[in-house]
Amino acid sequence: MAAASLQETFGQKLLRRASAAWYATRLYALTLPRQAPLELPVLPDEAWPGSVANADRLFQGRFVFAGVEVVSPRAAPWGMTAAELKLDAISHAAWAAELHGFRWLRDFVTQGGDMARRMARALVGSWLEKHAMQIQGLPWRADVAGRRLAHWVNAAHFLLDGADDKFAHDFLLAIARHTAHLNHAAKRAQPGLPRFAALLGLVYGTEALGQPQQAVMQALCGALETQILADGGHVSRNPSQLYRLLREIVALWRFLLALDPGRAALLQVFLDRMAPMLRFFRHGDGGLALFHGGQEEVPAQIDQLLDLSDAKGKPLNSATLSGYERALARRGLLLIDTGAMPPMLPDAPPPHRGLLSFEFSHGKDRLIVNCGASRRVSGGWSDALSGSAAHSTITLGQAEPAAAARISATRNEQDGAIWFDLEHDGWWRSHNRLHRRRLFLAAGGEDLRGEETITESPPSANGGMPVEAVLRLHLHPGVHASLIGSGDTVILKSASGQGWRWRGAGGVVRLEDSVYFGHTDNGGADAPRRTQQIVMTGSAGETPLVFKWALSKIG
Repeated sequence: MAAASLQETFGQKLLRRASAAWYATRLYALTLPRQAPLELPVLPDEAWPGSVANADRLFQGRFVFAGVEVVSPRAAPWGMTAAELKLDAISHAAWAAELHGFRWLRDFVTQGGDMARRMARALVGSWLEKHAMQIQGLPWRADVAGRRLAHWVNAAHFLLDGADDKFAHDFLLAIARHTAHLNHAAKRAQPGLPRFAALLGLVYGTEALGQPQQAVMQALCGALETQILADGGHVSRNPSQLYRLLREIVALWRFLLALDPGRAALLQVFLDRMAPMLRFFRHGDGGLALFHGGQEEVPAQIDQLLDLSDAKGKPLNSATLSGYERALARRGLLLIDTGAMPPMLPDAPPPHRGLLSFEFSHGKDRLIVNCGASRRVSGGWSDALSGSAAHSTITLGQAEPAAAARISATRNEQDGAIWFDLEHDGWWRSHNRLHRRRLFLAAGGEDLRGEETITESPPSANGGMPVEAVLRLHLHPGVHASLIGSGDTVILKSASGQGWRWRGAGGVVRLEDSVYFGHTDNGGADAPRRTQQIVMTGSAGETPLVFKWALSKIG
């Protein structure tokens, strides 16, 4: 499996650190170009729109990245430490990587105008003064330098238009030095996304300088092979990560098409695999499902990406390598997480533990969802949202399911109806329990039923200690819920005004508050929306505990 290639060996880590020490020396700096090119022979246009709102925040000195806002109205906070910002090391590193990665340049490009151009040049110029000649620390980490070079090259038309001779000289020299440096450093970058980012910047740099290298393109494709599974999913199992990576590949592919269709063709296989998988995760409203750190993203931008990718493949029903099932019955869509936890990576958010969680939508109405993910990579919300309680699934006691849980999934179809028999043993070590889940979607797409069974495995002679089981079905913020009757029925009103009835048996039913982190229009900071969740509780003891529930459209 591709994920195995993401683990850095001790020898690779040692070599990377030794290389970083060498890069920081004055002698190494002298090996990099000292003469700026007169021009860049070829340049791409910025492929993707930025955020005018974020450009306005940057004008105000508000630097909002990775869920953290830093206010610095007098100067860019290039060197602010974790202690100064009162952040833990992981959150600070994520914020600083985005700051020094310069993806936000596209926000100024989208805003346009002379003021935005001058502000963008001022920020690039201040970075050059502080960091251009000192190749050390996080600003020059291979992945950060690669992202920065890619975004500089994509924004070069915008930055150089009307620039004075000094800025043009310093900027062009920096592109040449970045490219030469990445020619050494990219192959030493951490495996996975960091190496891809470093190689992506190197490809843009060599192409812009008119020095394309087939070996670099092949290395980039090799890095992608460690990221993209055969069914098109990303090893992180995060739909948003798949979306972001596809954006990078499509932008580069379109740039290369104009230069050398042969080099562009190397990327075609990834477009053909990834675009159908991105369609797999789309709900009827056009946004993405919330699994493993994903957010809804912007439907219009997803449409644009899929159009530009020119990949027409249809989504699979069973993406077994990625660990997902998709059931579409007329307007009803059921998406189920049937895979294992993704690998834990350094300086990354904790993996999500929503084993066998699902989302359900009807038309443009999202009904049952997961809670989503914090933009901040550690602490607080990030830890809470990675737990099983933030997903539409069962929790058992206070324990989280084991990372090495075994999961089985069987799909059945007949006369348009689709149902699944699912099981995981994530609580076998902590509670000697199995969770079996059956989900049934009727052919009309308006009747979803579930059966949750918690059973001992193997049964103990005297019966195991009882443990509380909690079924949580998180509702989208657009849904209003009311508990009625004898307390086992919930009436839902969707965002479009459609009525639904949920009924449960086998446990105590109640409505509780929940949160939703699925939206992306909050400027990069965490902005949870209040919502509700249907909760059913019971005690799993000597005999199996069975919850049964059904969700059906009214009328």
